[in-house]
Parts: sequence; structure tokens; C-alpha cells
Amino acid sequence: MDKDFARKMSDMTTDFYARTSASFGATRQGAWPGWERLLAETRVASSSKTRLFDVACGNLRFERFLAERVSRLEAWAIDNCDDLVGTASSDGLDVHYACRDVSEALLEEDASWSEHVPLCDLSVSFGFMHHLPLFSQRVLLLQELVRRTKPGGSVVVAFWQFAADERLRAKARPVEGGEGNDYLLGWQDRTDVARYCHFCDEDEIDLLVQGVLPLAQESTRFYADGRSRRLNRYVVLRVTEQSAAGTRSSTIRGNM
Repeated sequence: MDKDFARKMSDMTTDFYARTSASFGATRQGAWPGWERLLAETRVASSSKTRLFDVACGNLRFERFLAERVSRLEAWAIDNCDDLVGTASSDGLDVHYACRDVSEALLEEDASWSEHVPLCDLSVSFGFMHHLPLFSQRVLLLQELVRRTKPGGSVVVAFWQFAADERLRAKARPVEGGEGNDYLLGWQDRTDVARYCHFCDEDEIDLLVQGVLPLAQESTRFYADGRSRRLNRYVVLRVTEQSAAGTRSSTIRGNM
């Protein structure tokens, strides 16, 4: 897949969320069960103050979840759908929100989209990795999350396992002109919208983790969420001292 085709897929996804923000946000209110294990694996709840970096924050439900479980939360949240973020209640939350087209920035290898974010204790991205069409974008996102996390802090990314779910796989359409594991998924009964989704299998997740070495080491990997309790594959990384200066890794694998 070349850049022009990748941009076309991303534009389709942006349009999807712009047109479905109300109904989509209404169905995304509860916390993911996997977030409870995330707390146990990262131990952020034991800190007196937690700084969070959240890429593709959606309607801020992770911020609300985390704020109820830590002593004090200050969050830097990024998304490119103001309408979806606007459906959220931010009462009592200390959130610095910025609207950024992260997919486009990663496509152009432009790191300025996150320059305003300080080093955080926890950096996360949920429901977004599958929307990035190129492997190079996915590894750059993971590297940027690591770069914005303080030594000893954690990075957590969830990979949506839709293609391994029989019900969701039946609704997914392969992308014409795409590559392996590239699909289009609609929304409810609508036929006028679709979002690009890439299925990251275990081999690809392994390569992505390799792409942040030695700046971060994998702590654990687990399944959670959905009826099957396997709808998301979580990867938890521990950031090492080598990334203390916030330097960017030069290790970028080629497109898969």
C-alpha cells in the first residue's frame, strides 16, 4: 500500500467518525474489562499523581475510568474528531485536549503533533492502531508513545482482534487494492459509511514491539474484553532509562 492509498483509507475513517459520532459515542460509555488488569500491570494507582498521554481518546471514557482509581490525574488527550470528544462529559477531569490528525502526521513522519506533551507516567492508545494503514505508521505511533513516557513508566496499546471473532469477521469486507489483513467495517445498519481496519496478528505485534527496543521492554501481553474475553490483545511495555532524554528511536521496520 502506498501513501496515497493509505491517506484515502484514513480519510474514509475520519469521515466515518464525523458522521457517526453521536451514535458511536452513545455505545462507548462503559469501561473495558481489560483496563482493570492494566492498572494491576502498570501500578499507576499507587502514585500520588498520574500523568496520562492518550492517543485517540474518543469520548474520554478511559480518562473517566482512570480518574476514579488514582489519587490525582492530569491527562493530555489527542483525537481528530471534535464531535466525538464533544459527546463526553469532562466534569472534574483535568484534561488538556488537542485535535490532531495523527494518522497524517505519522504518514509524513512529523512528530510535532505531540511536542506539547510532557513526559507521562502512562501512555496509551486504544481502538486506534487498527486504523493506521501502514506498518511504518504503527511502529512510529508506538515509538512516540514511548518517547513521551518517563523512565519506569508504562505504555499500553490494545490491538482489536476483530478478524479473529467469527461475528465481526463475517461483517468485514477485504479492502480492494489493500494488503493482507486490511478490511472495511460498517456501522450498525448504515450502508453509507465504512472505516478502514487492519488486523494485527501475533507476528506483527512481535515486530512492533521489536521496533521500540531498547527504549522499552515488553512486560506482559494479554487478552481481554468482549463476550469472548479475547476481543482485544493488550501489550504492556516498560520504558527504560535509555529513553530518559525523550530521544526518538531510529528503528523503523519496512511495510508489511
